[in-house]
Amino acid sequence: MILISVHVTIDLYSNLNIIILMADEDLKLETKCYDANEYGYLYGLNRRIPDEEFEKVKPYFREFRRMDFKEGNIQVTGRPEGWRCLEKDVSKIEEILGITNTLESRQNKVKEAFADPIKKANLIDKSYEWLNMLFEKTGTRPEQDLSRLAVHSTKIYDPQDSFKKGYSKGEGELFIYTPHGMWYIINNCSEFSDKSLNNVKTPYGGAVGHRLMYDDLIDRLIRIYTEENLYTGEKLY
Repeated sequence: MILISVHVTIDLYSNLNIIILMADEDLKLETKCYDANEYGYLYGLNRRIPDEEFEKVKPYFREFRRMDFKEGNIQVTGRPEGWRCLEKDVSKIEEILGITNTLESRQNKVKEAFADPIKKANLIDKSYEWLNMLFEKTGTRPEQDLSRLAVHSTKIYDPQDSFKKGYSKGEGELFIYTPHGMWYIINNCSEFSDKSLNNVKTPYGGAVGHRLMYDDLIDRLIRIYTEENLYTGEKLY
């Protein structure tokens, strides 16, 4: 997938522009996976560093294997295998390695934007634009059943409760995290919908689904756009 080499920086102090950087980024810790059962988000370095540098922070890392997770990988979205750390240890590693692009600074920029209604709206809108483009242009559209995705999901975000309110009417959208990728589901079974576009089965007539493999960038954009609002509507399976 193209996201291996594409990274996004959200500059909240320059009209909330989103800049695509094709060159190497500054060293940072980024999310590598999400474990719904025990660990939550696990972090890893965005690029390799010299062995002697890694030895300084190795005590804060753990080399995870599939057997280390409850139920294997069944409740994990992303790439769990490898050297990973818990969020509580991120700041310690950043200090030792002299990382300036810190997790806290990135989180604070989003918090600052969300504190201003205009900046918040702009950031959410731009996050949606990028998500829509990335899923539609670079994602895959395999045939699937919504109930199956829900059964195996690690979490489901429902922006503004749109799916909860519009499920039976063929409206709304979801972002579903699964062990086999992240799905963007667009309900598409209202009276005037073009149901020939649907590749995801639902009880009400179907939906359009795009899938991407887990990526820190996609995860951040989804969490901004949805405001981390979890789905609480009608049971999906």
